[in-house]
Amino acid sequence: MTDDSCHCIAIAPTKVSDSEERIRSAITSSSVLPPPGYTFQTTSEDVEIPHLSSVLGWSNPQGLFGYTKDSEYKDIYIYFDYGDKKSPVNELATKAFEMYGLGGAMITGPPTWGPIRGTVVVMRLRPDWKFSPHVQYNPMLSLEEMYQTLTFFRDSPTRAQKIAIKRDSVRFQAYVNNNNSSSMRPPGVTGPSSYTHYMGPNGLRTNTQVNNDQDKCNHCGKMQALVGKLKQCQRCKVTFYCDKECQKKDWKKHKKICKSL
Repeated sequence: MTDDSCHCIAIAPTKVSDSEERIRSAITSSSVLPPPGYTFQTTSEDVEIPHLSSVLGWSNPQGLFGYTKDSEYKDIYIYFDYGDKKSPVNELATKAFEMYGLGGAMITGPPTWGPIRGTVVVMRLRPDWKFSPHVQYNPMLSLEEMYQTLTFFRDSPTRAQKIAIKRDSVRFQAYVNNNNSSSMRPPGVTGPSSYTHYMGPNGLRTNTQVNNDQDKCNHCGKMQALVGKLKQCQRCKVTFYCDKECQKKDWKKHKKICKSL
């Protein structure tokens, strides 16, 4: 198998109804970023935006934070031409990256910046190690990872913005629980027991919701925050799964205890 890893990926306009072949052909490696004279360690939005305008002819480049399919932190930054009103709508990119306001602006709800048109450019972000001390960081993106991300958010019954706030709030609660020093806690939080609500850049979550989002699939172990919404075993009502596939694979083990739960 060839290595399809790269630092920057471009996604041409795609429809949610497109075939796998069409979607994969729209995802390509790109050399447009970082700008000449910069590396991915030294580049910044201040130099990336004018570079995108110059090289791609974009009239109003804007950036968005995002998540790949299985990431526990905001691990990608997506650029698109917010001023483009004529190119075809990039339906898959819009559905997958409709998580936050432009540039990470506080919106406390679903984004309202409208559909993405034309091609998007995607880069990997480094984690904030203070909030994500245990994540595995890979500076490279792969075409397969981007395909899996686009189709995951396309097929999920939970919208991307809701999945993003689930992941944000679970990560924030872990940060609060793991830091006993009051100087490291956010304002108003005196300890884990005083954490009752999470207010993030794209919405609000209660402590109960955040705790529920840490439920895990009984087969693969993925948290609800990653999946979006786990499915409950309809017999015991206490065991959760990502989907029917995970439930089927776990049934041989689970059926021995299902009735007793």
